[in-house]
Amino acid sequence: MSVPALNLQNKAVAYVPGNGDYKSPTKAELEELADKLHDVGEKKAKKDDYDRRLEALASEFLPTLSPEDRGRFIGTVMEKDKGALDSWLQKDRLDKLVDKGRIDDSDRKRVLDGVSRGFGDDHIPKDKAAEFIDASRKPEPPKDEPAPKDDKPSEAPKDILTDGYRQFGKDDRVVYEDIKNVSYPGEYKDGWLRFETKDGGKFAVDKANAPDVYALAERSYLDVGQQTIDNARDRAKLDPTTKTDVFSLETTEEVDGHKLKVGDAAMKLMIDEIKGKKDLFDGSPQAEFLRMVEARSAVTNGKFIHPVYENRHIAVGGRTKTETENLLKLEPVDMKEMLDEGKINQRLDALMRDEQVSALYQKSLKEAVGKVPEEERKSMADKLAKVVESPDYVQEIGKLPKWDQPRAQADVEDAISQLGLLDSDRAKSAGQKFAMNALARDIDAGLADDSFTPEAEVDGVEAGLGAVTNAMEKAKLPVDLTEQIKEFLGKGGDEAKRDFAQVTAQLRKDGYAPEDIDKAFANVDFASDKKDSIRNLISNLDNSGLLPSVSGAIGIASTVRGLVKDGLGETPEEKLAVAGGIIGMVGSLPDAKKLLSNLGKGIDGSSLDLLGVDKQVKENIGVDSRYGNQAVSAIGGNVADTDIPPTDIANRDQIVKGIEQTAGDAAKGNLSRISASTLKVLSDYSGKAGGVLGVVTGGMEAAAAFNGDSSPAEKAEAVLGVVSGTLELAPDVLKAGSRFVAAVGGQAAGAVAERVVGAITRGLGPVGMLLSVASELVSVFVNNAKDKKEASEQYDWFKKLGDDGVTRGDWNLKYDYAVTTLNSFGNARDYIHNLRELRGADWGGRQAPGDRSIFDFHREEFADFKGKWEKDRGATTYVEFLDADKRKADFKREKDSMDEVKDYMDKHPTYFPGYNDWVLEL
Repeated sequence: MSVPALNLQNKAVAYVPGNGDYKSPTKAELEELADKLHDVGEKKAKKDDYDRRLEALASEFLPTLSPEDRGRFIGTVMEKDKGALDSWLQKDRLDKLVDKGRIDDSDRKRVLDGVSRGFGDDHIPKDKAAEFIDASRKPEPPKDEPAPKDDKPSEAPKDILTDGYRQFGKDDRVVYEDIKNVSYPGEYKDGWLRFETKDGGKFAVDKANAPDVYALAERSYLDVGQQTIDNARDRAKLDPTTKTDVFSLETTEEVDGHKLKVGDAAMKLMIDEIKGKKDLFDGSPQAEFLRMVEARSAVTNGKFIHPVYENRHIAVGGRTKTETENLLKLEPVDMKEMLDEGKINQRLDALMRDEQVSALYQKSLKEAVGKVPEEERKSMADKLAKVVESPDYVQEIGKLPKWDQPRAQADVEDAISQLGLLDSDRAKSAGQKFAMNALARDIDAGLADDSFTPEAEVDGVEAGLGAVTNAMEKAKLPVDLTEQIKEFLGKGGDEAKRDFAQVTAQLRKDGYAPEDIDKAFANVDFASDKKDSIRNLISNLDNSGLLPSVSGAIGIASTVRGLVKDGLGETPEEKLAVAGGIIGMVGSLPDAKKLLSNLGKGIDGSSLDLLGVDKQVKENIGVDSRYGNQAVSAIGGNVADTDIPPTDIANRDQIVKGIEQTAGDAAKGNLSRISASTLKVLSDYSGKAGGVLGVVTGGMEAAAAFNGDSSPAEKAEAVLGVVSGTLELAPDVLKAGSRFVAAVGGQAAGAVAERVVGAITRGLGPVGMLLSVASELVSVFVNNAKDKKEASEQYDWFKKLGDDGVTRGDWNLKYDYAVTTLNSFGNARDYIHNLRELRGADWGGRQAPGDRSIFDFHREEFADFKGKWEKDRGATTYVEFLDADKRKADFKREKDSMDEVKDYMDKHPTYFPGYNDWVLEL
């Protein structure tokens, strides 16, 4: 496209958001497309089917155009069809089509936005637009789809193009089986991946420039590391991924008595619906999708075709009759020389992103899942929920190295998305539990590694020490201690505060005995010149009985501060209150003792007292207060009396309600404070480097928020949505714009079922068409049509693929050779001059090994045919382009393949001793 059906030689593509290959159609092309639309629903001598025409506009024609060109097209339709608004192009009719289920709301909106855009861009007059929409003001451009990006590809990061790697180009081709040694997602900036190929190629690819190839590389990365994920699951006492695969469940949908699995059934149902549509526009995404499915099956499994030839009926004059013989199979190696596998994959990938195709698959997938027996659905849902809700799996994910973390993300997002197909409410609940478990684990890991950001260290120290000075009188602390703290906080500087934080981190690990303090000061590499004053301050805190509680509070506050972008509050008490509130949330979880094991070992309960954490939460975590005193109680009392800073956010009440539902029983006594703290932290969430929550939140349909260029606000919105349950986790992840894994076929991951978008596909293997489904559903050749029609339809199928841009340049030649050389010429007349020689050579079938193409194995014969074909393509019959001597020469050359030749001779009794003995002389 521009518009595929307009110019069959045009190799541009239909509109897909973000695809730089799209080109706007010319005015003439739009007029021709309008004529094609008018043909839809047209009935001779009867009233036209106006509903069908409007349905085609909404769901077949407009999706092939960009938002801007939709307005241009509708304007062109109104110009050419003066009666459109009085007959079929009517808003009321559009609404009724939605009510009848013939189109959905997105189709309706597409038409309305197109009229709105056409009016706004001056392609539709105001009086005509007013019949369709409120035209009292000039409308804003539609915002539901982004404008196409600049055609200029994004540049690869310089570090990825070292060591002989180059950017994957438009003319490069690769299939799944060729890919190896893929870098892990996130290793290079902006989501770029490196990979090598079996023939020594080294490439760099990004999702924006080549989404299909990126998906193949990512799929390869995931498949190579699948055992790593299964090992992590095993350590968490969970089923392996093969046992938690919704797509492997058997349905009641059948083909030839064989029950289909979910993936196959969904594809069958989808193809059935497309094939059942009358007047399907050839240029529509559904029609092209069907052709690509057929083409994908052909290059993966081979294709049955009818041998065809022109039978000359008289010696002169050119009279011929088209003859077709029984179906014979061309092997995948033959089809790959006629069809471009890489281009097929690219088109499938683009078409799967199309809104109407993805919506149709969503519908079919839901229907297929509904055909699984209820008990099996429930059993699978239990297994998937167990994976998502397992605290042990969260711990195991956290132990994985950074190069395996994306594999964990894929596994979690796959499990949640599949659970969403079976039970959307349960998926939402499980996602909330997983996210909260992950948050608890990240906080605990932060305390264990003490790798805080500089801002977090400074804020933690200021909060912990500042709260001490503010409670001086109530805590009855020595004046010199509070003055010393004020002096340190006011004049010590940030470097000194970070040094103080490093000392307290050492103490939390080793203890608070005098020798432990000496060891801490020996191990810290001080950046400031305040070592002595820090030593003095530590000693005074120790003498006042505050050192363990203040040290632990600083560690917790720094950990929580490291999760957010802008801070926890203004005053020391606000900061500690928010930190204590989030500890109250994760500490109330049923598995808090397991998830917060480092907190339980390295933090004294007095630190939680200082943060205002409830006794019930402390007991749930399993920590005791060994160092509590009046001062700690006074400081903690101030913190507990401090209001949590308010968070101004849309849908606050709904989000708070969702957060409260995730809290454990231990939080019930202080639920509003705990939920407010959680809201405060998560609404400003920026992520913890290497944290489990950030890694896997993408599995909850928030993946886009964790791209390399995502803002903290986007991450915060995603995490908050998951934890509160307000992020949609239902199985309509198949909506327009979702990412599909590219069609790769072959042996990858042992999958043969069609796999779908984004989260669902990534753990489930690449696309591969099941021959028993694809060939029987979509073949147009296995029928008893007349020879002429049969031959014409067969050729037209290849020709349309050529128009789609997925055939090789010489497909016409190879097609003519294949359908000619496969014949045995049983009905041929003697007017064909070389017929005797061909029959004597026992002609017919491929006569080539299954792993060698007929164009290669019979290369001399094919080259001879090609020369004659190029000189006289208009010949009355191509049979005379075949040469038995050339085939004999090919067989002589292929001596290593004699077993195949002998086997063929044994199966064909038409070998006549003394007549074609040349076969035996090879």
